[in-house]
Amino acid sequence: MPAKDSKELGGLFLRLGSQDINLADYTKEASDRWLKVTSQDTWSSTLSRVRIARQEAMEMTLEAIRSSGFPDRGTSFARLLDSCGIENKSDVILAAIQYMRSVEKEGDTPPREIRRLVVETGKWTKRSVKKWNVSLYIGRMLEGGPGGSGSFLEYPRRRPRKNAFVVLTEAGRDHLDQLSLKR
Repeated sequence: MPAKDSKELGGLFLRLGSQDINLADYTKEASDRWLKVTSQDTWSSTLSRVRIARQEAMEMTLEAIRSSGFPDRGTSFARLLDSCGIENKSDVILAAIQYMRSVEKEGDTPPREIRRLVVETGKWTKRSVKKWNVSLYIGRMLEGGPGGSGSFLEYPRRRPRKNAFVVLTEAGRDHLDQLSLKR
């Protein structure tokens, strides 16, 4: 994209589905604020200004996203759980891993991020989800599903054998599909 004036290096856009949000206004305001360095400013004071300006720009960007009507991840995941009738803890964890891998395109899904997503649904409190032993559930789903239906999770090739890297097997995806058919 060609720059409109010589000081502008490029544009910054956020594409949310079919909607583009121009972030140039937010980044320009942040740049203008922290570039006003005086001779009395030190590295630390300038760095502090940059940090504050960056945080303000991020908050304004998030507000622009919220006002655009783009659904947040917690709401989207909660609706998915409700519409598919997924309520059991182990099924929610399995669904969270699939959601983060498929929708959010995450390369890893550590237990703390799974917990965060579940809390963001608003269906469970942070306190109750903190008690969930996500690693235990993952371990059980690696060993095999109920009734010997095969493991729901597996470690991908060429990745460490850690819970953060598990992916759903065909049996895991089939299990979630079956739950949605039973509702």
